[in-house]
Amino acid sequence: MNPVHRALEKVSAYFAERPTRPAYVARKLLNVRRADDDRLAQALVKERRAKQRGDGSVGGDLVATAWLVWELLDLDTPTDAPAVTKAVKWLMARQDKDGAWAPPGGRRGQADPRYGVMGGFFAYRTSGRTVKRLALPGGATATSDTGARFLASVFALRSVLRAGRAENTLVRRHVGSLLSMPKLWDVWGGHWPPILMVGALSAIAWSPEPFRNQLPILSEHLAMNQKPDGSWRNLDMINAVDALVDIPLPQARESVALASPRLAKLQGPTGALGTGADGEERTLTALHAWLIAREYA
Repeated sequence: MNPVHRALEKVSAYFAERPTRPAYVARKLLNVRRADDDRLAQALVKERRAKQRGDGSVGGDLVATAWLVWELLDLDTPTDAPAVTKAVKWLMARQDKDGAWAPPGGRRGQADPRYGVMGGFFAYRTSGRTVKRLALPGGATATSDTGARFLASVFALRSVLRAGRAENTLVRRHVGSLLSMPKLWDVWGGHWPPILMVGALSAIAWSPEPFRNQLPILSEHLAMNQKPDGSWRNLDMINAVDALVDIPLPQARESVALASPRLAKLQGPTGALGTGADGEERTLTALHAWLIAREYA
């Protein structure tokens, strides 16, 4: 049997009965919804809203609040629902605040000889607090203070864009800043670790025109650095694929299709990719890839 088709069979069985948000999304993708999935979604939304403070945040944390927005939207919550709008409002109030990523040696909103005018970034922690490590729900990890602040900001940007706030001036400035980053898009590694590049790409994938017009060349950059076996040097395949699956372009689809058989080899006996806290998230990303690969073939 084709390895992608076999992977889809195994992942379908893995997600068939699980009462979780990734499983709910997976069953929708596979068109095998359970009779009680609507009730499950309502319970999962209620559970997540219970974590939300009166100001809309989850514990006053940028990443946790951005993830709340993402999960609520996955669970079919409308973008104008109070839980979403309050969370997004809190996130956007963090833009260009103390602790937001800024060019080395520069300040937010000011010109830098190398970077130009950067702005719109979300503050993850105050500037006086060093961030040694950041791990996102899907497993993407940054191990430096500047990397963590950058990765947290693009993670928040992705949720805000998906929630329909693309016309906001600071949101658009953030997207524009990412597109103008020197060497982020034309050099693999070096000053910009690949995980930061794909994190930025994940957000830009949800951006409106004219920003989306840059997606062909950006996804081509990622594809050109893909190895013949479908993997990437110094980059977790899942993190690369997570960015590409949201880009409906041939360059991205071909790259995802190339990665899919290798992802299938990583699938365990249960059908999952990993057993840790991020195992279901990684498996859901792989499912997106296998469905694309099946259609692409």
